[in-house]
Amino acid sequence: MFGPAMSIRTSDTGHAALKQTLQRRKYKADDHKHPVNVIHHEEATLGERIADKASAGIGSWRFLIIQTIAVAVWVTLNIVGLVKHWDPFPFILLNLLFSVQAAYTGPVLLLAGNRQAQKDRLTLEHAAHEADKADEQNVEILKAILKDTEMTEKNTELTLQILNHLQGQLAAHLEADAAGGMSSGATQESTDRT
Repeated sequence: MFGPAMSIRTSDTGHAALKQTLQRRKYKADDHKHPVNVIHHEEATLGERIADKASAGIGSWRFLIIQTIAVAVWVTLNIVGLVKHWDPFPFILLNLLFSVQAAYTGPVLLLAGNRQAQKDRLTLEHAAHEADKADEQNVEILKAILKDTEMTEKNTELTLQILNHLQGQLAAHLEADAAGGMSSGATQESTDRT
């Protein structure tokens, strides 16, 4: 009838529950996107949804203004006496209504607070899981950079060896050309004298 009850999950089963929830659901445009919100809002029982709505209403300016107006009207009607005085001056009935309201408001706010603590715990677990994944990716990236750096260093060493070898060959070739040029110049001089 209603979705499964939301239970507090440990970090071991929390990740599995997030994955399970995401695999089970296909998102619509107005659905919650974050996995914690999916679990927190869409998997809540009827009582949890009522507690969330009631605490959101109780903690609003609208509620405070309406309650203030209702109390002012109550007191005014009982003091002025345009209608029958149903709650004379010490306003015992009004105090009783406040007591009843407080008796129900306290537990509802505690339920909503517990749900918020549960959502915070799930959010922290999800954030820790995402941080662990990011750390693993960073380690893999650093390993790849180190591997590329080592290959670059090897390529640089090989390039320097090739350049040194080419410089040696060039120097030997230039010396051979210079020596060949002197011996051919000396041979040419002797042929010119004859």
